[in-house]
Amino acid sequence: MAVQEPLVPHHQVFLNFRGEELRDGFVSYLETALKNAGINVFIDKNEMRGEDLTVLFRRIEESKIALVVFSRRYMESKWCLNELVKIKECVEEKKLVAFPIFFKVNPIELEELFYDAREIHSNVQTHIMEKWKVALECIKSKMGLTLKEQRYCFGSLCLKMCYFL
Repeated sequence: MAVQEPLVPHHQVFLNFRGEELRDGFVSYLETALKNAGINVFIDKNEMRGEDLTVLFRRIEESKIALVVFSRRYMESKWCLNELVKIKECVEEKKLVAFPIFFKVNPIELEELFYDAREIHSNVQTHIMEKWKVALECIKSKMGLTLKEQRYCFGSLCLKMCYFL
């Protein structure tokens, strides 16, 4: 009887970010740099609009690393926050490593931005808001990168990714 090897995840790095704000700028450069370094990346541009989150949750589970790109408008997206909860769960289960990237925002500002976004999410149940807040606290407290400049050097980030892959 042959022993089957586990499947190697196709997407080794999952990018979590506010698409409307970063997709055509910073994230496109980040994706290119990771791919040029030989790192498989999952970015949601190939997923069908209107699909439920289970597809994205599966991609998170298939990944070894999640890069969470926090930005000024990140908290406005229910999808980003729901993905963040799933990332936190996988981190706690030791199935995933999460690296926060603070894009033109300080980690300290995120709590205030979360508080400000509550108006946008006024129809969200309290227990879901609490899950989002706990996930935010967990992931933002990890060692990450703070980027404030217009020019970015992804070499050190790619090296860190390779260490965990």
